[in-house]
Amino acid sequence: MLRILTKIHHYRLPILGVCGTTLTIVFSSPGSTLSTVGPLSLDMFWVSLAVSGTLILSALVLGGYNPEEYGLEPEKARR
Repeated sequence: MLRILTKIHHYRLPILGVCGTTLTIVFSSPGSTLSTVGPLSLDMFWVSLAVSGTLILSALVLGGYNPEEYGLEPEKARR
């Protein structure tokens, strides 16, 4: 159970990214919500997709799950 919880903790960024992307596509449409920041007019659909994509890419760059980082022994050594 602890191993599953640590894997969920480690992969929280791609999980949030996929959930954010899914919710953005399901509940929003391009051009429906515009926010103006100074001279810029930003479409929140594309902003939320960019943030979700950044979370997914950051998880890919950060690497894989290592149980030793969480103080757990590798599965091969346990058996």
